[in-house]
Amino acid sequence: MTTKPMQPPERQPIGFWTARAGEAIRERTQGALREIGLMQPEWWLLQQLSLDPDGIDRDETIEKIGHNDTPEAIVEAISSATAKGWLVETGSRLKPTDAGLEQFQRAFDLQQQLHEERMQGISEAEFVTAIRVMQRTIENVGGNAWHW
Repeated sequence: MTTKPMQPPERQPIGFWTARAGEAIRERTQGALREIGLMQPEWWLLQQLSLDPDGIDRDETIEKIGHNDTPEAIVEAISSATAKGWLVETGSRLKPTDAGLEQFQRAFDLQQQLHEERMQGISEAEFVTAIRVMQRTIENVGGNAWHW
């Protein structure tokens, strides 16, 4: 972090800081996932697969997590995860393989470590407040955001 003097927080633009936070988090997360052989959309897919041992509907999954990037990125993640042996597709159902569940566990453990890293010096109450502020800011400017 820079040591140059800045204006006090109440005079700084929230859009600047939310954009910089998003960029920093994505860069750190994507780099760490790459180190264990995953692209971020593959992580989102494996995470969804972990929630339902009977499998998940392909189109519903693309619709649900496509807004994190693009629906095309999720379609590509499905193809990639299939090629890597992490899932099988039967009809419109996607089911994780044992290899997929193992890769999910590695990624889940990594995501826990990354969350702990991001939360250093931040209480749960502060985190909840920050999320609520971002949600309210989005609403205040007429935006619409949703996360499962």
